[in-house]
Amino acid sequence: MTVPVSMTPAPAFGRVSLMRTALVLMRLAWARTGSWLLLLGVSALLLLPVLFSLIFASRGALSGDPVDFLLARYDTIVSGLATPLIALLLGTSAFSAETDDGTLLYIVTTTTPRWWIVSARLLFAALLTGVLASLSVLASGFVAVGLSNPEGIVTAFSVAVFYGGVTYSALFTMLALLTRRSLVMGLVYVLFWEGALSETFQAIQFLSVRKWMTAVAEPLIAGGGDGVGPSATYALIAAAVVVVLTVYVGGRRLHEPRMGRIGS
Repeated sequence: MTVPVSMTPAPAFGRVSLMRTALVLMRLAWARTGSWLLLLGVSALLLLPVLFSLIFASRGALSGDPVDFLLARYDTIVSGLATPLIALLLGTSAFSAETDDGTLLYIVTTTTPRWWIVSARLLFAALLTGVLASLSVLASGFVAVGLSNPEGIVTAFSVAVFYGGVTYSALFTMLALLTRRSLVMGLVYVLFWEGALSETFQAIQFLSVRKWMTAVAEPLIAGGGDGVGPSATYALIAAAVVVVLTVYVGGRRLHEPRMGRIGS
């Protein structure tokens, strides 16, 4: 007896597993971003403060105050250079590459919520940037002063750069979804906005992730900071706003019917 076509049972689809989907999206992001050139650039950025610490340790008593050395290297190299550039590379490359070759079109046609696609990509860039930047702080601190951790500086900046990695990743992921020139705009933000303008005009410090990192680190250092610029509370609230805004704007952006407009 032949079963009518209309009576054929429809295939059953299970509920979308957000965790499993996130793992697949992060593996896909690594496949799109992982390259020898990227690994070489990230390694150079992470090893730079360690190299300075080796020079500092090799000079012994002639090196000067370890507190001043660590504060200067962490602020200029790790917070001002390594953390934002690693976040920029990881946060912008995945979406940009998938937009160019059309892979993103296939991803958004699945049943995965758009906001979850953005969240998984943000989690990938944030965890990698935060963990790698924190390891760089710990390694350079160990080489320079061993396990002494003077005034809690090493611990304070380990926490601060992890926070900065998450915040920068959110900011640059949003840039990647809004413009095809996200890499250039990110560099302008890091080098011109944060490197030059925020050092000149105090009001701009409230819109600088680098200064937010300093605000997070200062309460954790013995003696605190000078109290100038944004507070730690402000920095935490600002980072939360950036993360939520990235997920919301990114989710809305992926709902665009014309995929060619993403990152345009």
